[in-house]
Amino acid sequence: MKQSEIDNIYKVIVENLGEEIFVSDGNGDVLFVNPASIEINELDIENIIGRNVSDLQREGYFSESSTLRVLREKRPVSVLQKLKNGKRIIASGVPIYDDEGRIKMVITSSQDIDAVNMLLETLDKREAEIATLRRELYKNSEFNATDPVSIKLKTIMDKAAFLDIPVLIIGESGTGKQIVARHIHFFGKRRDKPFLTVNCSASDEAALEKEIFGYQSKRGKLDLSSGGTLVFNNIGHLPLDLQSKLFEYLETGKFSRVDGSEVFSSFTRVIATTGSDLKAMSEEGAFLKALYYKISPMPIIIPPLRSRVKDIPHLSSEYLSMCNDKYHNKKILSKEALGVLTSYTWPGNLFELERTIESAYIMTDAPVIKGGIMYSVIHGQSEQTENKSKVYCEDIIPLKEAKHLLEEQLVKRAYEIYKTTHKTAEVLGVNQSTVSRILRKYEL
Repeated sequence: MKQSEIDNIYKVIVENLGEEIFVSDGNGDVLFVNPASIEINELDIENIIGRNVSDLQREGYFSESSTLRVLREKRPVSVLQKLKNGKRIIASGVPIYDDEGRIKMVITSSQDIDAVNMLLETLDKREAEIATLRRELYKNSEFNATDPVSIKLKTIMDKAAFLDIPVLIIGESGTGKQIVARHIHFFGKRRDKPFLTVNCSASDEAALEKEIFGYQSKRGKLDLSSGGTLVFNNIGHLPLDLQSKLFEYLETGKFSRVDGSEVFSSFTRVIATTGSDLKAMSEEGAFLKALYYKISPMPIIIPPLRSRVKDIPHLSSEYLSMCNDKYHNKKILSKEALGVLTSYTWPGNLFELERTIESAYIMTDAPVIKGGIMYSVIHGQSEQTENKSKVYCEDIIPLKEAKHLLEEQLVKRAYEIYKTTHKTAEVLGVNQSTVSRILRKYEL
């Protein structure tokens, strides 16, 4: 390549840079300015080339000349300049020396501080948005495991995600079946592919069939989720005819749209959720037995929240953080409030816990959510007005187990409130040694 061609390339690059380039000779006389410099400084190029930068500084084009500083100090410098048009820039000058060590040119580039600040503000907003999305993704795809029961469950979930097989998720309403499904998808091989859901409880069978398999030229979710995951929520409610079509797809990877003869292929992973006993239903003929065995090579059973009490503090913290973001405030849970939460049986599971946290949050004006408010939200009455001699049963369990639970919860709650075993024993009407023994027994 000829030198003239190389010089032309350099010229094109410099003239099209968005950053200002300002060049002077060893005396400070302007040799060259690129279009960005003209725009930023609002210069008249015909009256700039050949002029000395000291004159431009005196006329107020910029508050301080980086070029003059470079010539004076004989080193690279950066200065904060205020331009005639009110803009603020950081100008960085670099000396270029001849063979005898004298400065023959000064090249200055600059950045608009206000534009940079706007960019930083935009980045801050984007980072905040990303943080919010991450929390939402965490909520929807990450299973919070603190309790040993949940940690064991998470191990099974991770294995299912890796194996990329059909999965049946079983659990009570509100236990987080959808969260588990998202976790399996987002931590599996298909994380970058579609994640879609179908509500099998829809009453209109014809509409449900179209939603899943598509019709005429319209693609259904089985097609749209190809390569990704399709979750069949409440699959026990899926009509038997559609169960047969789904089984056929799982067997062959092929399906037909409604009122169509053309055969389509899809590479969709199927995850099903249910709160019903599908095996019993299949024995009774209410659910297709072949489909049951097809979707349950590795069934995942989610324990109810009452069986993984040690998850409650972490989950409560997550829900509280969401409330702080939603209502632009900063509140915390008191130890008493957390004690109320961990001593409740949560028949509504995660849904009820999340609703309870938000309700208590709204009802609390102070920065700390107290135990009394939490008790009132859960039980619908004030803790102060409640007859303390009464114990309410939330579920039917063996009497021996109930006695152990009551013993654990009473001592734990009293100790959290009164802080010492002596005071706890006094309030409960037992010996201090009894309280110490119970605390050790339950590792409280």
